[in-house]
Amino acid sequence: MQTTNVWVNGCFDILHIGHIRLLQYARSLGDKLVVGIDTDERVRASKGDTRPFNNVQDRKSFLEELSSVDSVVTYSTNRELEKLLV
Repeated sequence: MQTTNVWVNGCFDILHIGHIRLLQYARSLGDKLVVGIDTDERVRASKGDTRPFNNVQDRKSFLEELSSVDSVVTYSTNRELEKLLV
């Protein structure tokens, strides 16, 4: 039997109910949910010098505690992201 992996990515800096619902829905689409999160440097580059509010390790830990999430990986470049998706 083939396993269906579902991928969601973003910064997930300020976790809110919209994130929770997205992750629950994404998990319902397959057997395993993998969440990719941007490194702190990548978040800063896209959202400004005052972000992220929570560092990458804290964001990763928050997500790992959710029952809908099977694993969390970080990436700092588009190339790294592409490799994770293959």
